[in-house]
Amino acid sequence: MRESKAIVLADYHQLPQLVDVTIADPGPNEVLVRIKASGICHTDIGYMRDARQVPVLLGHEGAGVVEQIGANVTHTRPGDHVAVNWQAKCYQCRWCLSDRTDLCEHVQSTAAPRVFWKEEPLAIMLNAGTFCEYAVLPAGGAVPVRKDIPFEKAALLGCGVATGVGAALYTARVAAGEGVVVIGAGGVGLNIIQGARLAGATPIIAVDIAEGSLQRADQFGASHLINSQKTEPLTAVREITAGRGVEHVFEVIGQPALMAKGIEMLSRGGALTLVGAAARDAELTFAPRRFMSQQQRVQGCIYGNVHPAKDLPLFADWYVDGRLELDALHTATISLADVPKVFAGEGPPSAVRTVVRFS
Repeated sequence: MRESKAIVLADYHQLPQLVDVTIADPGPNEVLVRIKASGICHTDIGYMRDARQVPVLLGHEGAGVVEQIGANVTHTRPGDHVAVNWQAKCYQCRWCLSDRTDLCEHVQSTAAPRVFWKEEPLAIMLNAGTFCEYAVLPAGGAVPVRKDIPFEKAALLGCGVATGVGAALYTARVAAGEGVVVIGAGGVGLNIIQGARLAGATPIIAVDIAEGSLQRADQFGASHLINSQKTEPLTAVREITAGRGVEHVFEVIGQPALMAKGIEMLSRGGALTLVGAAARDAELTFAPRRFMSQQQRVQGCIYGNVHPAKDLPLFADWYVDGRLELDALHTATISLADVPKVFAGEGPPSAVRTVVRFS
């Protein structure tokens, strides 16, 4: 057992707090990671509304060093640098056995509670809990990556990068020459843009209300920028595409009104990919007859449909090779004690990704 500082959400609609927790040793098929960096994602903040249970240890986008391994763990060893994968696969369900581990029905957690607060077991956000100095993960949750990628950049691989780049390359399977609209040019949206760039898409149209976000979208590969507070986006998309629309629209905000607008931007046979997390009781309304006639699709995207054991190291390689832009994503660094301020809206202004750096 070891003591650690951690960020815990004690109840819904409250700010999380910095507390002391106790960490147990890893069991068989588990890995103890000393967390070195953790990104703050909108999903973390959304847990104040959407957590499945409380109290809960927050954080899911992280990187660190393997401190200890349990029995049967062979893919990593103490001293390895790892990115946290919050979807450790079971490799036993029908999807995993069909080589569709991205649809795993039984995402793994630890065999028993490993983190305790006030002597009671603590729920762990997405089986990760990276807002803590230590994380006990199911073995597949610790993915070895090359040691020459900084922890602050490696942390981003496990959610924002994987979700965004994967949404373009794997979920939507964007092809060269296809048109793309990305609604929401925040951290995930920027990664969808660079995923579309890697796929050879054209045009790549970024839609946002913030000029700073649009400027970054240009840096990440957008060919056209639309400020929806100044320009009606549907009209602009139609003008850019000579009236035909685009093959792919990605909605990254989680607002049904924007999803419906995205359907209107689609070309014949186009697909709307839902990446932003809507409220659990939100509903999407659209005109099904036109949708049917145009042979269009709406699909969900979780974690970019990546295969983490393969793709997280690959994305690290792409960063080092200069194909993936991560430096411009990491716009602010804070301590663990400052995390509640970010949840309160008092964090660094105009941050794309704020990263918690652990001493």
